[in-house]
Amino acid sequence: MATTDRQNRLLVAEDWRKIYTAFQQADFKSYDFETIRRTMVAYLRENYPDDFNDYIESSEYVALLDLIAYLAQSLSFRVDLNARENFLETAERRNSVLRLARLINYNAKRNTPATGLLKFVSVATTENVTDSSGTNLSNTTVVWNDGTNANYREQFINILNAANSSGQTFGKPAESDTIGGIQTEIYNSSSNNTDLPIFTFRRTVSGVDRTFEIVPATIQDSESIYERTPLPGGGFSYVYRTDGAGDTSNNTGFFALFKQGSMSNSEFNIANPSTNFVQALNVNNINNSDVWLYELDDFGQIENLWDKVPTTVGNNAIYNSLGTDRRNIYNVVTKNNDAIDLVFGDGNFSNIPSGAFRAYYRQSDNATYSVQPADMTGITFALGYTDKNGAPQTLTVSASLQQSIYNAAATESSDSIKQKAPQAYYSQNRMITAEDYNVVPLSASQEIIKVRSVNRTASGISRAKEIIDPTGAYSNVSVFAEDGVLYREETEPAFTFTFNNNNEILSTINNSVESKLKEATARQFFYLKYGTKDLSSLSASWVSTTTGTNTNTGYFNAGGPLAVGGFSTSNLKYAKVGSLVKFTSPDTREFLNGKLVTAGTDNAQDRAWVKISAVVGDGSNSGEGNLESGLGPITLNDIIPANAVLNAVFPVFTTTFTTALKDDLIDRINAYEEFGLRFNEETGEWSVITSANLSASSVFSITNAGDTTATNLDQSWFFKFTNDGNTYTVTYRSLAYLFESEGQNKFHYDKTEKVYDYTTGTSVKDRIKVLKNNTVPSTGLGIGYPINWQIVDTVEESDGYQDNRKVQVGFFDGDDDGVVDNPEIFDIIVDPETSPATKFVFFEKYLSYNNIERFRPYASTNFVVTQNETDITLPGSYADGQLFYFYDSAENVIKKYDSSTITLSTTTDYRARRGRSNINFQYKHHAGQDTRIDPSVSNIVDIYMLERSYDSRFRTWLKDGGTKPSASTSDQLRISYSGFLNPLKGLSDQIVYHPVKYKILFGSKADSEFQATFKVVKNTATNVTNAVIQTRVIQAINEFFALDNFDFGDTFYFTELAAYVHQQLAPDLLSVVIVPNQSGQSFGSLFQVSGADDEIFISGATVDDVSIIDAISANQLAASGTVVTSTTDTTSSTRSTSAVSSVTSSSAGSGSSSSSSGSSGSGY
Repeated sequence: MATTDRQNRLLVAEDWRKIYTAFQQADFKSYDFETIRRTMVAYLRENYPDDFNDYIESSEYVALLDLIAYLAQSLSFRVDLNARENFLETAERRNSVLRLARLINYNAKRNTPATGLLKFVSVATTENVTDSSGTNLSNTTVVWNDGTNANYREQFINILNAANSSGQTFGKPAESDTIGGIQTEIYNSSSNNTDLPIFTFRRTVSGVDRTFEIVPATIQDSESIYERTPLPGGGFSYVYRTDGAGDTSNNTGFFALFKQGSMSNSEFNIANPSTNFVQALNVNNINNSDVWLYELDDFGQIENLWDKVPTTVGNNAIYNSLGTDRRNIYNVVTKNNDAIDLVFGDGNFSNIPSGAFRAYYRQSDNATYSVQPADMTGITFALGYTDKNGAPQTLTVSASLQQSIYNAAATESSDSIKQKAPQAYYSQNRMITAEDYNVVPLSASQEIIKVRSVNRTASGISRAKEIIDPTGAYSNVSVFAEDGVLYREETEPAFTFTFNNNNEILSTINNSVESKLKEATARQFFYLKYGTKDLSSLSASWVSTTTGTNTNTGYFNAGGPLAVGGFSTSNLKYAKVGSLVKFTSPDTREFLNGKLVTAGTDNAQDRAWVKISAVVGDGSNSGEGNLESGLGPITLNDIIPANAVLNAVFPVFTTTFTTALKDDLIDRINAYEEFGLRFNEETGEWSVITSANLSASSVFSITNAGDTTATNLDQSWFFKFTNDGNTYTVTYRSLAYLFESEGQNKFHYDKTEKVYDYTTGTSVKDRIKVLKNNTVPSTGLGIGYPINWQIVDTVEESDGYQDNRKVQVGFFDGDDDGVVDNPEIFDIIVDPETSPATKFVFFEKYLSYNNIERFRPYASTNFVVTQNETDITLPGSYADGQLFYFYDSAENVIKKYDSSTITLSTTTDYRARRGRSNINFQYKHHAGQDTRIDPSVSNIVDIYMLERSYDSRFRTWLKDGGTKPSASTSDQLRISYSGFLNPLKGLSDQIVYHPVKYKILFGSKADSEFQATFKVVKNTATNVTNAVIQTRVIQAINEFFALDNFDFGDTFYFTELAAYVHQQLAPDLLSVVIVPNQSGQSFGSLFQVSGADDEIFISGATVDDVSIIDAISANQLAASGTVVTSTTDTTSSTRSTSAVSSVTSSSAGSGSSSSSSGSSGSGY
């Protein structure tokens, strides 16, 4: 201790105790110049008051203090800056962010190239190739799916076979597997190239001229199609896929894989091998996936391919999943500007590189964009190959893109790295838990901006059995039940539109008006309201001449051949190509398989319906009967036995408008006329009902069809066009048949999914079979034969709810020609004209789990049913609360008896529909082959993805119009992301990729039931103009529907939106309400809207949907919808809720129907 003291006294400039005291007095929170200077002056005055006391500005000592303060400030800034760069959350420099992310084993994503499949549209070859008929195909262009060439498939395949490698003819591929439920095959060509088998082309995409490359494809050891390792002199390979839906399908045919960017290579030599060697490739914009490394021999030729391993936990250059004998490995590290480093191992777990190497890499555009089918048409490339005789030949291929591509992405931003690196570290580079499946996919690409994962099927199913998906989404379902309810529902939906030019009018006519005629609900309305034309009075029968598979020729006979169509003056004038004709038995026998059999034979029917598929001349051969060819002049689409009696005919229902009619409609709409459209069953044409002749009644009748007395008598309108001087409202007729199971069954149906049976060559339909043991209402006897209904759609309520206990059904159409097989099946099952008071089913209102009012079946025994209210005498013996239903079309109302007042009051707590309950039925659902699953996998995880480019294009379309963008298909999502996600999933997991579906609320682009007007009460004390209020309301709505605020399957509540609008516009706004535009909906029906699992909300509202009103009144609320004025006398679809967002409130109701969907399961 003495030594220390001595040295301190004699040798040290300052005693440590003095220094320590000085540090105690220092202010270490001083960073800026002024604070440091002031702190130094205070320190000197306190510790050296006598030595330093000259603090005037001109003092040299003060200048020294200023210099020290300046240096201290600079050092503090640099130290603070450097400290910030050592933490991922605060780092700003790109290199720092990349370096820190690698510390937690996260390698930032470089740019991702647009990748997809081009479908071969046509092929041609210079080689002498012949088809089976001996036709030489040399220099002949053969088009895929060419309707004018019956041999297109054989010729197409023969040309490609000629260019294939030896032994790889069609059906003998080099590789074969089922990818995403689609049979996929790889074929190699015998190309004679000496360099890389890559074909370059350029296209302008998103306004930028970009380079693309057609590359060889492979599916080896993968669940997706990807690029084969580039090899100079290697042959080109292409893809054949078939989804079983025929050659017209976008997923059936021959394809080539393409990528955006340009392939390049760099060679380097490692003369002095060392452990953990790093080779820099300082080339910008190297994409995230396309890097390959070859070791060269002494002559510069490729010798070995080195394996690339990811730079993540559990799989890197030191420790990886490759076999122990695969030691030539490296990993790729991302650097700034998408340059890369090739990092090698330490020699213990991998070889140390030595000698010459060549690295191939692709430089792609560092940008986010989408590629649409219109951007990629008519792409031609010429493939040189050597024929069997050793002669050089050329295969010319023209290809086009079939599906939109959204997988191109710019390099991952620093903000994205900061967010995703900790998430990836947390998941430990695997997807096991529900959180993993909802987090890890976000790191697959910067193009993915929102993800939702749902576990459809849980673990625990035996691997020895095929997995049965109870929802029907992934496997077939066949269920018997005895609680079926069949009924029909006639409605008058409506939609609105505005226009700026004739093109917009024509687009509305084509896409929103004419398209309605092709829907089952329009055809069903026609069959019911127009009815059959009687032919029984003709006492005519069928003369069968020839029969074939589902075809029969002959003619109608009544003392001689009868003319049909325009050559007839009887009701046979309706018997034209496409019309339906009904036959009955000439005696007591019944129809079965084109023959007449003994009545009561199993499955025999008392009638037969057929379609006239062809007519030669007048259908009677000018009274001679059969044609000279021996065929009959009339062709039917099914076999009818000879002497079957002609009973009735359904006229042809035309589902298209003539050009002249469309031009007329455009002129009338430009003039803002109000008019209707009716169908003339005799001419088969559509015509206009002028406003002077158009009836205001909603009841349909053809009694005064075509009336021109200008007295508004014509009630036969199919479409009614009205306007308010700015916006047109189009109301149209619709008749739906619904089938419901009270509790024993649930239904799954996907309208967009077409299931094709390749064994029979026909499409397979989901159906409900009414069993033959159901009784005929008029006789009480069994029907005797099963009756099929085809499922045509789900039924979605105005709030988006889908009740999977009911579906929309339609008359069965076995050959998909738009003409049904039997339009009388509802009458057979229900027989509505016999004892009509007993042919109704009823539904009661109830409160669902989320406090929304819905309807469910209710016993008909609770009702007294009569045609008119005058049929009832009160008080009678009716108990208090007795329910009555009066079904006359002029009344059609349910009322409740009040014994205290001896009166009947209307109630909307119940519904009545024409139909029948307690039906025995079989439900059959067919799952598409593209949704078949690996039976060894027991976890099916549905991943719903929203891509950035699609989101951007969709929002642009909402704002500016144009062509509505389509999302990536499940197949395209698999190609884009399975390469990253599949290695991370659990061994027992199967990932199914789904694109997002946007659910548009409000605005003209939303579905009609979601269109609405926001009615705003402005503060009279404000000076803000109406236009500014409208703009700010839309701005607030758009902010409310920002992508971060909603997830898949969320529920929209208007109360939340109203509160936010109030918050943003106070005090300029007093109240805001939302009123549906569709006349059939109640005010308040849009106060709560639910989204499906794969749906996310987006607002389509514009300033045109905001109306400034003086006050909230019934007149204002009734402008576009039905006002609900009390909770005891409401519309038939009422929901109790607050109707107005302000200090004034009332009660309102919501429309309610029902729909069907398969359950999404539980779990994620």
